[in-house]
Amino acid sequence: MIKVVFVMPPYPFARTIGSKQAKKQIGLLPPLGVGYLSSFLEKNGPYNCSFVDAIAEQLDEKSTVERITELKPDIIGISSFTTFIPNSAYSLVKKLKEYLKDTPIIMGGPHTTSFGETVLSDCPEIDYVLPGDAELSLFELLEKLRQSRTPYDTQGLIYRKSSGEIVANPIGKIVENLDILPFPARHIYNSELYEPLPSLSPKRPAMPMITARGCPWGRCKFCYQGGKYASPFRRRSPENVIEEIKELIAKYKVKNIIFWDDNFCILPEWIEKFCFLIKSEKINLVWSVLSRVNTLTKEMLQQMAEAGCYSIQFGIESGNPEILKLIRKGHTLEQCRNAVKWAKEVGMETRAFFVLGFPTETPEMSDETIKFACELNIDYVVFFSYYIAPGTPLAELALKEGQCYEFVGQVYPSYLPNTYPDFETLLKKVQSAYRRYYLRPKYFLRTIERSVRRPNHTINQVKAFKYWLGLAIKKWPKQKN
Repeated sequence: MIKVVFVMPPYPFARTIGSKQAKKQIGLLPPLGVGYLSSFLEKNGPYNCSFVDAIAEQLDEKSTVERITELKPDIIGISSFTTFIPNSAYSLVKKLKEYLKDTPIIMGGPHTTSFGETVLSDCPEIDYVLPGDAELSLFELLEKLRQSRTPYDTQGLIYRKSSGEIVANPIGKIVENLDILPFPARHIYNSELYEPLPSLSPKRPAMPMITARGCPWGRCKFCYQGGKYASPFRRRSPENVIEEIKELIAKYKVKNIIFWDDNFCILPEWIEKFCFLIKSEKINLVWSVLSRVNTLTKEMLQQMAEAGCYSIQFGIESGNPEILKLIRKGHTLEQCRNAVKWAKEVGMETRAFFVLGFPTETPEMSDETIKFACELNIDYVVFFSYYIAPGTPLAELALKEGQCYEFVGQVYPSYLPNTYPDFETLLKKVQSAYRRYYLRPKYFLRTIERSVRRPNHTINQVKAFKYWLGLAIKKWPKQKN
């Protein structure tokens, strides 16, 4: 049996607490990508997969290496975000090679979507890179390694020749029919380490799912979905999704599904069939989704609400039309107003993301976003600060129009546009956004109204209020650019 250990590197500069003492981190859920890879490998070959989530276990680099070494892996797979690459992922790989020098290390995940060809030059200790959807290419690579065959003709593989030349093979085949993939191997996760946001937890246990891959829009200038290896949009059949839901209920007593699709509310016929199956098969659970504001209708929302959808989240991003045009979001403020209004009318909780400090955005433009959020009076909002995602279309402009700081999280600013006078002004703007939003009388009235109709909503609302208010009053360390 070949032991494959997938790894999520630790937060940069993390200190070890350890899984036994670690508290559940609010908003952290198990990543499904490694679950899909694990189930595909275990179904099709002599592979046994495990997962070291250093973020969830709150491990530092040293403890992460110890955990991996204890598992005695034959193969190590690293998945990492770009923000973790220099100070976490690459550093971890170099340390692993000191202890497990003969163990192949493969890197995949979001960073490789935009920077697949640079990974091997940036970190020579990595043996192979597999960007994009990797079930087929990873299995092909591991089978060749297991059988002592040359791996270098594997589709989608990026590798280094003995001469040092880095070669990127043609992009591998993708799975067109997602129904043929086995469901994620959830046995690799330690469920005790994950905690959904308060706004996503009216019932427990809760688990994430995806019904599609890729973004049907894929044009936002701040997002990785426009990358070379970005996944094209495909969707599982409603019947296949229902089968996974039944399995989660039978195995894990799941009562709440958190759908992670980039845009769940697309393909009206799909939505109609899915909701019909939930009701006709008398599946008793609640669920939440993410959606663009310009692809849904009130009729679609009504069908979803009747089938158990209690919450919908919108990526609104900005309340300023100039910024929406800059980032190529593709929706209007009026479409935002309609989507929120319709969701409220069918009884759904509403959630939204907003971003402050985009390139060329002035403090006055940020105020427009905060004012627009207050106008919508959504149940839960998150105000992120813009951060540069390298390789995205907006990154080049951002570097010309501002300066970067150390990334420590999406709430704490790591980018300062030249249109802001200083870093402190932007930080105060983000924190004041939470105070201005959550301390409004109109917001409290909506909270009371919903609590009367849904008593369990009160507890979740209190948790959420404490969490967001904590961000508003937290004392952050001074940044250095």
